[in-house]
Amino acid sequence: MACIQKLKEDIVVLERLFPKGHERVQIMTASLDEITLKFVKPDSTSYEFTGSILENYPRVAPLWFSECEDPVVGSVLNEMSSNNQTPGVLHQIHFLVSRLCELNQLTLPAELLQIVPSQELDEGTGSDEDMPEIPSENEEEEDVEMYDDMADDAAVFQDAASSVSTTENSEELSPEASHVLHRVVQAQRQQHLRGAPAGSVSANDRLMKELKDIYKSENFKNDVYSIDLVKDNLYEWDVKLFKVDAESQLAADLKQLERDKKQNYLLFKFHFKDTFPFEPPFVHLVSPTVLNGFVLSGGALCMELLTKQGWSSAYSVESLIMQITATLVKGKARISFEGKVNTYSFSRAQQSFKSLVHIHSKSGWYTPPQSDG
Repeated sequence: MACIQKLKEDIVVLERLFPKGHERVQIMTASLDEITLKFVKPDSTSYEFTGSILENYPRVAPLWFSECEDPVVGSVLNEMSSNNQTPGVLHQIHFLVSRLCELNQLTLPAELLQIVPSQELDEGTGSDEDMPEIPSENEEEEDVEMYDDMADDAAVFQDAASSVSTTENSEELSPEASHVLHRVVQAQRQQHLRGAPAGSVSANDRLMKELKDIYKSENFKNDVYSIDLVKDNLYEWDVKLFKVDAESQLAADLKQLERDKKQNYLLFKFHFKDTFPFEPPFVHLVSPTVLNGFVLSGGALCMELLTKQGWSSAYSVESLIMQITATLVKGKARISFEGKVNTYSFSRAQQSFKSLVHIHSKSGWYTPPQSDG
């Protein structure tokens, strides 16, 4: 339990030094599994960072994210992801604030000196007496025991988090959603440790935000659709569409599909690139076979929204899912019940979508009038 206790103490220190009213650094929320920090600039604009604390902390540093698209933020996050020498929360926040102040040409907050890493305090003293002591064998054994405590701490990690959380009236994620997010963070951390991180910082941040927003949305909670990450891959989603306009033929077909084929959803694949959200995901239908509804023979979707020229980084993934739902209904989509439930392949969908984009690049896109659907 030594690690849990040390983390609690560090959180108390951070909240005392950097309350929400601090002019430069504000700890907005803090728990044993997540810390949210706001860095306020003189012009009152701010950067907000979230550090996800993994189960194997403090062996591994927290994984930091930000929804801000400022290049300064991306640069600092990249530095932090490649610097695993000092994984402790106090060291991490000291580095984060120091770099932000440096890049924005701001004076370091005086409170930052109280969490300054010990090696920086010792630097330049010129005296052997001031050099850090070499730990004794007993001290090394205590450190090993502290790290070994993590195996026991993991079991109580989630329960203990609620006791120190400073989040006020925030909408909590379900245990299942929180578990998914933690698995994603852990997978990304392992990729960084192996020197093979997937995607980009900006795409990781945005996709994590999209996941959290979806888990809190009413459509998700009401089982309009579901999402599953393929092998905890943040860049590949299985999206199951359960409900469409109840008055549509497609809704009736879904009921028949459940009766005849024991499948009550339309399954889509969402493939995101490291350029997201500045480029759309590639989306295609997997099963069942659908006729009309702007679904191409290969399973790709005939939607300008899914092209570079039709996409906007302001669009959310949920809004895209709901737009696909509306497009299917508007296009009078029907499920084919001939034979078994067929599936569309990724390669066929890509090929058909490329052909579609090539054709429309010359002839333009047709948007049906509202009266048609």
